[in-house]
Amino acid sequence: MLPSKNRILRKDFPTHKMQGFRTFSPFFSAVFYKPSNKGIPSGCERCGLESRASVVVSKKTAKTAVVRNRLRRRFYELLDQNFKKLLTPTTIVVYPKIDAHKATFEELSREVEKAFRLAKLIK
Repeated sequence: MLPSKNRILRKDFPTHKMQGFRTFSPFFSAVFYKPSNKGIPSGCERCGLESRASVVVSKKTAKTAVVRNRLRRRFYELLDQNFKKLLTPTTIVVYPKIDAHKATFEELSREVEKAFRLAKLIK
């Protein structure tokens, strides 16, 4: 599970006005907000140089809370594994898709790593 220091608080959640790099996968879409000029990740003035992430699972994606929570836990675990490899502090928001709960953990892991490579956050 992702430590609480690396989760985005509700009040720090990036707004629609902020521009980020979007990636799309069969299992999720993600938005990566690069650090601003001041060296602080966009959308989070209080978090310093820590990378932060959030996973948003809608009721349209997963009807029951059990499935929503399972998806959230899986993606937080995948993000935690990749946070150790990040080159720069970044704010990340992940939106799982309907097919994500049918995918294996390894498939999700490959797709998340591919998204991080597309965003040029890991080598």
